[in-house]
Amino acid sequence: MNRVSKKLLLIMLAVLILTGIIIGLSQLNRLAPVDPVPTPIEVADDLLRGNQKIDNELRTAPWQGLRYIREQKEWRFYGVAGETRQIDLIDPISLVKVYFLESDGDISYTWVTTEIQFPGKPVFKTASEAIQEGQLVAVQLKGEYVNQNGVFWEDCDSDYCHLAQMIDTILVLDDQGTGISNGFIRYGWEPPTYPMYGFLCWQIEPATSPKMLVSSLN
Repeated sequence: MNRVSKKLLLIMLAVLILTGIIIGLSQLNRLAPVDPVPTPIEVADDLLRGNQKIDNELRTAPWQGLRYIREQKEWRFYGVAGETRQIDLIDPISLVKVYFLESDGDISYTWVTTEIQFPGKPVFKTASEAIQEGQLVAVQLKGEYVNQNGVFWEDCDSDYCHLAQMIDTILVLDDQGTGISNGFIRYGWEPPTYPMYGFLCWQIEPATSPKMLVSSLN
């Protein structure tokens, strides 16, 4: 082998070795753990403002939490109306999302009926008037079948009460057969946030209605 051939061979070997080193280093870099770059979470300003508005509305309501009004045989809490939805659970039912304050001061929500369409009958309205999103509302449960110990749907023979009892027992919360409304009234167990698990088949009206303003002062 002449001198020129030896030089070419050495150059080729050097190139191969260098290529192997580069490939090896690149593989090591791929396997080495890389510290993730934190991605900033963008929160829309309108969402923040909306939460603050709901919080302000709830904290300036006539009262916070669920109360029993003995003179009217009524349970009532105040909330802020959100989006609306219609479902076909048993009969077509219109619902409104209602935000309220939990006992620890955090905001939660549940769903409340506004209209029920019983077969072959006029629409049964549980809202005294149209509810607007962002409106402070009074959610109430009242009647001769309501007392300080809760609601007793079986003492009422209307289509509304029969349906409300069925909805209330979609979730049975303990071995005593406690449903959604009585769990909320007696033990402070929060109603579902997903309508297909149940909701409050209560009455609802704007907190600014003259009747609400008068009864809030009593």
